[in-house]
Amino acid sequence: VVFTGALQILRREAADMAHEAGAAVDDNVTKTTTLLVVGDQDIDKLAGHAKSSKHRKAEKLIEAGQPLRILGEADFLSMCRE
Repeated sequence: VVFTGALQILRREAADMAHEAGAAVDDNVTKTTTLLVVGDQDIDKLAGHAKSSKHRKAEKLIEAGQPLRILGEADFLSMCRE
């Protein structure tokens, strides 16, 4: 699991939830990433892009056939609470 954007909960708390669900947490999107959780994006920090570099990289990996899902924070939290 990789997180990008501003989350409503502390990133450490989100990482702990992911760990409790059995997932490894990383700082960057790689070929082994299977889930990207997207929080609110701060337009001022995106250097003129509509999506973060992590989000764009994840989309490219998906296009290349990697089994990677992109979820919003609310969906991630819901999934962890099930």
